[in-house]
Amino acid sequence: MKNYYDILGLSKDANAEQIKKAYRNLSKKYHPDVNPAGENQFKEIAEAYDVLSDPKKKQTYDMGGDPNGRSPFGGGGDMGFEDFLRNMGFNGNPFQNGGQSFRKKPSAPDKIITVDVTPRESYTAPKKQITYRRDIECGGCKGSGGDKQTCDTCNGSGMVTQVMGSGFFQQVVQSACPTCKGRGSFIIRACNSCNATGTVGEMKTITIDIHHGVDDGEFYRLESAGDYHNGHYGNLLLKIRMVPEPLWEKMGDDLIFHNIVDYHGMTAESFEIPHPDGKIMIKYPDQFDTISPLRIKGKGYKKSRVGDLYVKNFVKFKRSEITN
Repeated sequence: MKNYYDILGLSKDANAEQIKKAYRNLSKKYHPDVNPAGENQFKEIAEAYDVLSDPKKKQTYDMGGDPNGRSPFGGGGDMGFEDFLRNMGFNGNPFQNGGQSFRKKPSAPDKIITVDVTPRESYTAPKKQITYRRDIECGGCKGSGGDKQTCDTCNGSGMVTQVMGSGFFQQVVQSACPTCKGRGSFIIRACNSCNATGTVGEMKTITIDIHHGVDDGEFYRLESAGDYHNGHYGNLLLKIRMVPEPLWEKMGDDLIFHNIVDYHGMTAESFEIPHPDGKIMIKYPDQFDTISPLRIKGKGYKKSRVGDLYVKNFVKFKRSEITN
């Protein structure tokens, strides 16, 4: 769900007047008639204001529901209480069956892998091949780890119930079975293939499409491509790490080129930039300045806005060149 407060640059305790003021300021800045490149942002700003300026929609949104009618607890939408709990990872209604259904659905933890991307790769959006190791279900024991015996203490549930207190002040507490450590069973004959772990390792190669403008800290999520754990495959999370490369760097939606100039190059009329879209010839300004970068409008990343290309000039030469 979109964060409408972030879109308007507000905190969650913003009042109606602050919401209206933020909308007016941002809509003037990104209105397509004033800023043709701001059309998408203007639509998001309008959407955010539509929700946060309406008390009923705002209340539903603040509770985590759909502001267009689907609240997390039903109430005017088609998402009932049990649907809401399922979306949160729980099975059924906690007030049914003595609360036994109020347990999180079994799942496997996510596997996180770091993927290095350079500024130019972020621009050209190539296919990237990734090879990684993961745990898969052991074929010898089908993931069980071997022959098992049900725990007599908890009857295989992995949980024990204790009643504490007396009379009207009784409290029912559930905890992991101390005998089987919450597993519900014991391995009486270990699998030779996996040494009772239920998993074996494999090397897996996948190919992903890097999207244009991907940035440091972003994630790609691949369903069931992670490790096998307790009968389920977890998801694979690919965390993008922006790594430096010679001459190029990325800053938001802007692309930055490091132009290295030698002693003789300072007298040249122009220089060439090997831009990912094709070579660009740039004429040097009359005043050679290494403090202020040159700006080439519209040659950066094209995401929420069209970024620019900035050229930083660096002078590097041997002093012996001056006399040559």
